[in-house]
Amino acid sequence: MSRPGFDALSKESSRGVPRRGMRRGEAAPRPTAPGPGASRPQAAAGPPPQRPEPVQQRAAPRIPAVLPPNAVDDAWGNLPCVPLNTPNLERHRIIAATREDPAHGTFDVLRSRLLSTLKENGWSRVAITSPTRECGKSFLAANLAISLSRAERVRTVLMDLDLRDPGLAKLLGVADPGILRRFLSGRATVKDHFRRFGENDLGVGRTLALALNEHVESDPAELLFAPGTDAALAAMQEALRPDVVLFDLPPALCHDDLLAFQRHFDGVLLVAGGGVTRAEEIEEVSRRLAHDKPLLGVVLNRAEGATLSRHCD
Repeated sequence: MSRPGFDALSKESSRGVPRRGMRRGEAAPRPTAPGPGASRPQAAAGPPPQRPEPVQQRAAPRIPAVLPPNAVDDAWGNLPCVPLNTPNLERHRIIAATREDPAHGTFDVLRSRLLSTLKENGWSRVAITSPTRECGKSFLAANLAISLSRAERVRTVLMDLDLRDPGLAKLLGVADPGILRRFLSGRATVKDHFRRFGENDLGVGRTLALALNEHVESDPAELLFAPGTDAALAAMQEALRPDVVLFDLPPALCHDDLLAFQRHFDGVLLVAGGGVTRAEEIEEVSRRLAHDKPLLGVVLNRAEGATLSRHCD
């Protein structure tokens, strides 16, 4: 397996604009001091010129650099726990949990390479998507999150932001996951909505926080772009201080949710379905991302997850 590839982020330098009446490359004349007895020029009568108001660009709220001692541990410890439903995980082929399927090792390799890439670049937030539906992106997100939960001293958050077709709660066997919109709009706190697995025999770590969803939204892209979502995610980052955040997003070529949400992730993990995804669809997703966000890698999901291979540009 090759290391993740990255798109170079191009930067354009600004060019100087000559003053009115000057030729390009001509130096501006220096002002001369008035001679003795010369009067100073008087300002023209009339109201002062109005300056145009600066354009405000919205960005995600900044996160404080320092928290009180043990505040993060307390936040994690206060998250309600849900039982680990092993039969449900097996039924939906969440093979990273039971580790009985030989293919589970592929998720551990993907975990290690992802952690290395994030650390090297100072990143933490990963969008998981696919070109079209039926590629297994949520299957991969769930397995990768569980694999990450076993990594020592790695706090992971998994959020189901496919608000058009939420499915992670079903895959993970979490009953009554709640409505994610309440958290994104500020009507629920991190403690109100996020969950983590309780003690279990499979070694699934308790440093995995889940923000799942049971409700299909009619305006998902608008919700992801709303200022309330900025504030909610900033509150999550401040409270939990995760090392890795996985966002399960809708297919990139079907909707504009990925573009509406791109200010909140550092890179994209693209899931291609064996026998479903065409090469030109992968190229189109890469083209749409262009210089905005790096494509961390492409994961090929074959035969409903029985075999996984990974290749990068």
